Amino acid sequence: MSSQGTLVIPLSRPDFKSYLVSALLSWTEDQGYTPYMLVAVDDSTVVPREFVTKDGTITLCVHSEATHNFEMTSDWLTFEARFGEQVRELQIPLGRIAAIFPKEDTSLVSYFPVLETKGEKPERLAQEAPAEDDLPTFTKL
Repeated sequence: MSSQGTLVIPLSRPDFKSYLVSALLSWTEDQGYTPYMLVAVDDSTVVPREFVTKDGTITLCVHSEATHNFEMTSDWLTFEARFGEQVRELQIPLGRIAAIFPKEDTSLVSYFPVLETKGEKPERLAQEAPAEDDLPTFTKL
């Protein structure tokens, strides 16, 4: 049995995927391509829901010129992107990234296993969600 053309990657290691995603995004831009990302949306994924397809996915342009405040940890990817005239903050668990590909050549697509979301949201993003008792109370004057 020949292993030529076969690449085995330890995606079971939680800290490995962030390095691989970062490398693929960098390589795509270095080659002059526009990197896109296919995300399998779940309840912990924060993306504009109006752009999620019927099969529960969203395709995002993640070029450095299309994103702002791009941050990646070993578990989460966060950035801001413009949708129409509105800037939105996105929070994507790395396990929900299904594929990365250059817009100009989809034969170069890199697929990933989609995993259940584990762990907590990134610290700066978890702080933004108001607790139920923190909601403002409106009174009639």
